[in-house]
This record gives sequence, structure tokens and C-alpha cells, in this order.
Amino acid sequence: MSLFLSGTWEHALLAQVVKEAADVAQRDGGYLGRTAIQKIVYFLQVLDVPMRYRFEVFHYGPFCNTILGDTEWLMADEVIADSSPNPDKYSKFTPGPACEELIAKHAAMLERYEGTVKSTVKALLPLQPDHLELIATLDYAFREMKATLGKEPPKQKVLARFREFKGAKFNDKEIADTYDRLKAAGLFG
Repeated sequence: MSLFLSGTWEHALLAQVVKEAADVAQRDGGYLGRTAIQKIVYFLQVLDVPMRYRFEVFHYGPFCNTILGDTEWLMADEVIADSSPNPDKYSKFTPGPACEELIAKHAAMLERYEGTVKSTVKALLPLQPDHLELIATLDYAFREMKATLGKEPPKQKVLARFREFKGAKFNDKEIADTYDRLKAAGLFG
């Protein structure tokens, strides 16, 4: 099989995420949809996996339009497939027949980040899209405030920035509790 539209490092990284998600879903359930792939790749970037993707906050939290386009290229090259019974409503990305071919082209680089990809997919894939949105947007707000202030921001400033992004979509308790869990897990700071 030949790859005509895909072949970059980022394409291979997306293919590896899809492949790993299929393995995790088989063992633990869940599926890799449009929201999950965005949030998993966002956190891979936070964890210093190199990539050219840039995220901005949109309706469902950190979002990169290029990832959306790249998944289309990958589907056209049969690297990944969308096996959703209702693709207009949600996606369910799975490996396609050319997945291994693309992964093999970037095997050395992917191997360096294999543990990070595996652990990130395993941790995030089982979460519901709204929970992924909450934790990714909270993380984004924290990192944005830290970059603006040049130091770790106070919790209340992060929560206020989160509210600017999300309005009243989430209640105060779930936002504060999620912040505290992220902080306790060492994901902030």
C-alpha cells in the first residue's frame, strides 16, 4: 500500500495514538472519537512529545484544527478508519490497513515516546468527552496563566480564567475538585 497524503511525524503520532487506543478499548472499553484524540494529543504535547500542532481553546476545550484535517488525510490513505455507526454525530477512530506502514516509517522516533503515548492513552481513553474537556481546559487555563504571570498562578486566578472559557458549563465544586486532583497528581507546577 502507498501513502499519498500522509507521512509526517505528526501523522505517524496520530496513527500510533489510534493503534494504542484500539488496544486499550479492546481491554478496557471506550473509543477514540474527535474529542478524545484532540485531548490525548494536547496532553502528549504538554508531556513534551515534539509536534507542530498548536492548540487554542474552542467549544470543547483545547483544539487544533490541523489535527482535524490530518485525521481526514489519514482516513483517505487508509491509515485510520472511522468505524462509527453514526459518523455525523461522533467518530470512532480505528487502525486502517496502512496504519502499520506509516508507523514503521517513524518507528525510531515513536519508540522514544512509546511509554508516554501508552500511559496517556490508557489514562484518558476511558474518560467521557465532557470530563476530558474539563481537565484539558483547566490545564490550558493553568498553563496560560503561568506563562502570563511568569510563575505558578493562584488557584482562584486559574478557576476564573477557566470560567471565562467555559462559563457555567461545569459547577464550582467539580472544577475545584478537578483542579485539586490535577495539582495533587503533580500535573501543575
